[in-house]
Amino acid sequence: MTNIDKNKQKKGKPKMFLLFLFVAAFIWFLSKYSRDFMASVVVKIEYVNVPPGVVVTEKNKKHISLDLITSGFDFLFYKVNNPVIYIDIGAYYILDEKTLLIPPEDFKRLLINQLNNDVLIKDISINKFEIFLDTLDIKKVKVTLTENITFAEGYKSIGARRVIPDSIEVSGPAHQLDTLNEISTNLLSISNVSEDITTTITLNTALGQNLSFEKNEVVVNFQVKEFSQKSLLIPLTLKNLPTPLKIKLLPENIAIVFDVSVENFNKIDVSDFLIEIDYDRKNEVENYMIPRLIKFPETVLNIELRQEKVNYLILK
Repeated sequence: MTNIDKNKQKKGKPKMFLLFLFVAAFIWFLSKYSRDFMASVVVKIEYVNVPPGVVVTEKNKKHISLDLITSGFDFLFYKVNNPVIYIDIGAYYILDEKTLLIPPEDFKRLLINQLNNDVLIKDISINKFEIFLDTLDIKKVKVTLTENITFAEGYKSIGARRVIPDSIEVSGPAHQLDTLNEISTNLLSISNVSEDITTTITLNTALGQNLSFEKNEVVVNFQVKEFSQKSLLIPLTLKNLPTPLKIKLLPENIAIVFDVSVENFNKIDVSDFLIEIDYDRKNEVENYMIPRLIKFPETVLNIELRQEKVNYLILK
């Protein structure tokens, strides 16, 4: 026998060994898994054919455990493909009932029909199968903007942020809608803003399981203007002074400082403001009154009165 033939024999032996090993393993596999076993299987529950105006609540079971007797091949199949059992709500629904009960024998028969007729169910993790329902309602809910907006130096927004629409319809289980008073947007984060903003932002619907929303996004817009600081000297207006009495205010005018848009800077003057002091609210011990800003333009921001007290002298 040549060296070449000897080398071929040596190389062929491992291959023959592996072949015999594979055949033996295959025969063992068939022998083992063709027999019946008893083991636990977790079954997923899905609810179908729900009547209009009704919703299946979150209290309902989503999984149950079964002890089955069936072939090993079936168990392998169930391990790879989790079995799903479909519960037909319409088949058990009774008008206005919030809790439905599937009789144990009916439920067991339903399981067998949807799993495999050759399966023998030895035990179910629940004694009775209840279905909890709720009515489906509709509610108008306010939309609240969640924001983190910063402006470029010297720029501010004019008026409130506008959310369009400012409320939406939400439909879902009545018990959930009872506690739902508003829905927030996801965070609107913009920095260094120096011009008008109009943008679309999605609603935060992550917490609204079993709820349906009329819209999933809203439009947010607001005006942005360049601002400058301005100061004015405003004369004080005295009220509730007794008729014969005369007093002298110290001072008679108060300086105010405020922010105003550059385009409105020259349009704002003293006549746009009213600062009152009320004689009936005077501090008689220290002879002073508190000035109160009564009137001011809506277009100005951050108004500051440079004097918190006004002294007075009674003239004789």
